Amino acid sequence: MKLLNYNKVLCLSPHPDDIEYGMLGTIMKYKNTKFDVVVLSQGGDFDESTAKERQGECKKVWEHIDNINGCFIEDIKFIKDKDEDEWVNILENKFDISSYDCIITTSPSDSHFEHRIVSDLTYALVRRSKCGIIQYKSPSTLDTWIPNFFVDIGVFKNRNQEDGHSNETHVLFMAGIWYIKLNKLKLFESQQDKSYFEEEAIKSFHSNYQCSNRDMQHVESFKIIRGYN
Repeated sequence: MKLLNYNKVLCLSPHPDDIEYGMLGTIMKYKNTKFDVVVLSQGGDFDESTAKERQGECKKVWEHIDNINGCFIEDIKFIKDKDEDEWVNILENKFDISSYDCIITTSPSDSHFEHRIVSDLTYALVRRSKCGIIQYKSPSTLDTWIPNFFVDIGVFKNRNQEDGHSNETHVLFMAGIWYIKLNKLKLFESQQDKSYFEEEAIKSFHSNYQCSNRDMQHVESFKIIRGYN
C-alpha cells in the first residue's frame, strides 16, 4: 500500500522527533512508499540533550521500519543558524528534489518559529520540480491550521462488526500500528519530561472529532497543499 500512490517522499524534520511524533504511523502503514527522513538540527533552544543522544534516539525509533531512510544534517545545532538560502543549498546538494513525488513538511501556522522556517523554505525547494507539498501536524501546530487529509492509524469499531463481517486482519493491523507508535515514542527518553510526551497528550494529539464519527479513533493529520499527477 502506498501513500497517495507516491513511490518516494522527502520528510523534513526540524528537530529529532518531529516526523516521528507527527507521522510515524503513516510511514508504518504505507510500506510501499519510501520515506527519506532528514533531521535538520540537533534540537531546540532549551534542549539540554546532546546531538549524540538525540540522533541515537531517532535511530532506535527507525529500527525495523524498512521503508524509512533516515539521515541527519551534521554540525547544525539550530535551524536559525542558517538563513533560507543556505538551507535550500544544503538540501539541494544533498537530495535530488526532482526524484521525489512529494515533500512532507511542517506548517506555517505553528508556534515554534523553526517549524515556520522549515515550512517556508519548502516552497523554494520545489520551485523547479513537479514535487508536491504536504504539511503535517506537530504538537506546536496552531488551531488556525486546518487539515484536509487524515490517516487512520488506530483501533476502531468497524460498523460491520455487529453483523459479523468485520475484517479482523485489518483491525489487528491498525491496532498494531497505534501501539507500536506509542511504544516507539517512549524511545525518545530525553524528551519524556515534556508535557506533550505524556500518554494522554499523545492520545489527544491523535484525536479528531470528525474522524471519530467515522470510526477513526486515532489519526495523523495532514494538509495537502499541492500535487501533480
